[in-house]
Formats: sequence, C-alpha cells, structure tokens
Amino acid sequence: MLSQPIPSIHVIGIYRSKTKVTISQLIDPLTHLHDSVLTESTIPTVLLGDFNADLMQANSEQKALKKIFYNKEYTQLINQFTTDYCTQIDHVYTNVLQCVQSAGTLESYHSDHKPIYIFMKAV
Repeated sequence: MLSQPIPSIHVIGIYRSKTKVTISQLIDPLTHLHDSVLTESTIPTVLLGDFNADLMQANSEQKALKKIFYNKEYTQLINQFTTDYCTQIDHVYTNVLQCVQSAGTLESYHSDHKPIYIFMKAV
C-alpha cells in the first residue's frame, strides 16, 4: 500500500513450489531478473511472496537465497513467523528501505499462511 504515489516502482510477486523448484533453480532466474530488468538500482523495487524457504532455518539453501538479495542491496523486511507452523517462508525484499513505513504479517482464518504486507511512502 502506498501513502503517496511513487512515480516508478517495480513490484514483483514470487511463488516457488517447494517440491518442483529448488532454491538453486530459483537463484538463476532471480539473477537474470536483476541483470536484465532491474538494472537501475535507483528504481524502487519490492519482491515479495511465498518463497517456500524458511528463513528461520540456517541451511545452505537459505544462506544462498539471502546472499543474492544482500549482494543486490535488498533488505528482507519480515522477521517473524509467516505461517501457523512457525515458519518464515513468505518474504518481502526491497531496495528502498527509506521508503518503508511498516511491513509485517496479518492474521488469516482462511489459510495457514499469514498475509504479508508492506506500507511505503514516497521519498
């Protein structure tokens, strides 16, 4: 949700099937996306969705996913459980932390996933 219009912003929704797409298979398209479409770091960008990679676990796959966003100067905004099963598999990354007023999760009684949100302002 935007409190004021941001002239140009990329918002990219991601879903990764845990059983069909490995983290390494996700990293290649993310790298391609950054190298071909998101080439200007000055354009505000938000990547969010169900990555099916539990950031509460410290394994090599999660470290690799964190590394690609860290190298591109993105910040992961969700730091709490995103499901009823105490996992953090839904992520929100942005390269414009100064525009973020808040981000987090909400409750849902229709899904085991908690809806994620980001509230941004123009700078």
